[in-house]
Amino acid sequence: MSPVTAREAVERGIDAVYVSNHGGRALDGVPASITQLPRIADAVKGRIPIIFDSGIRRGQDVFRAIALGADVVACGRPVLYGLALGGPLGAQSVLEYLRDDLYIVMQLAGTPNVRSITRDHIVAPQIA
Repeated sequence: MSPVTAREAVERGIDAVYVSNHGGRALDGVPASITQLPRIADAVKGRIPIIFDSGIRRGQDVFRAIALGADVVACGRPVLYGLALGGPLGAQSVLEYLRDDLYIVMQLAGTPNVRSITRDHIVAPQIA
């Protein structure tokens, strides 16, 4: 969750960084992982992969995470819900939904492949 820690991880030879606030349950007032992701990506500068896991529920969430610097997007809770409701086929169904929804979002954004997803595809939220 910290660009400073991510930079130190690179300097110490860590193989990847994992960006997650664990559902915000660890500490009150922890920023959303998605807001920290671009700062961490800027600190890492592509030297190691970034794994992002926080709030992934739709293909749009996957697209946004990739656009903001994630190399890998994890989705723990939805897959666990799918597993609980439908066993292995339920988990598979969740992953297929995310894949198919991401494909639609990519089509709407005009991105032919995952590598073409960039920050330019994300509009910064307006702060009132």
